[in-house]
Amino acid sequence: MSYMDIYDALREKAEEAIDNKRKGNIRAVLNYSICSVSVGANEVLRSLQEVVAEGEFDNVIIETTGCAGLCSKEPILDIYMPDGERYTYEFVTAKKARTIIVSHTMYDEHVDEWLLEM
Repeated sequence: MSYMDIYDALREKAEEAIDNKRKGNIRAVLNYSICSVSVGANEVLRSLQEVVAEGEFDNVIIETTGCAGLCSKEPILDIYMPDGERYTYEFVTAKKARTIIVSHTMYDEHVDEWLLEM
């Protein structure tokens, strides 16, 4: 077995594990880079963690990602619903983050006025 075969097998197993972890869950993915941190992403991340813990939302996974290239819109938060629907929010504050999570988890609704407009 070659190194590439081993690598491919390990990668496939890892991707399968990630897919299983995400299946049926709401994913909150916060852009987390220098530009987003400079305008409050640390507070947004903390707020997301707190609201998920306080609300005991076992179906929410919080993830961070790098720069999306939209520095003027940061902090940006993507919400991926279990059905594959994606909602992208711009200028997210700690307070907005709490509202967004509660709206999606408890009411299965998005917040139109905060969605990213391109």
